[in-house]
Amino acid sequence: MTSTTCTDINLAAVGAAGTLDLNLQRQALVSIPDAAHLNVRCVEGAVWITVDGSAQDVVLEPGDAFRSTGHQRAVIYALKPSRIAVAAPAAAQKPESRRHSAFGWKPRLPLAFSAVWA
Repeated sequence: MTSTTCTDINLAAVGAAGTLDLNLQRQALVSIPDAAHLNVRCVEGAVWITVDGSAQDVVLEPGDAFRSTGHQRAVIYALKPSRIAVAAPAAAQKPESRRHSAFGWKPRLPLAFSAVWA
């Protein structure tokens, strides 16, 4: 019997690049506790993806991609040696600040005044 280990991935820790490339051995498991807006692309091999609460599982082969929508856990299982690219959701990346450096905030003007005050 083969022992299988599971690796947990926190997408917030993926970093500024926003993509994590993973090389998976056959029968490797990857668990993503919050897979909201997760993007997975299979580069080599084949992986099986299941999302908690979803009735449908997905098998990805080279060139295939998957995107989840909800805040559920996703589990990725390597059916054979595989390479995947996991992209962090856009929401996990920090948005650009709207603050104006001189005032500490940027006033919002009604549309009619924006052309005059811009």
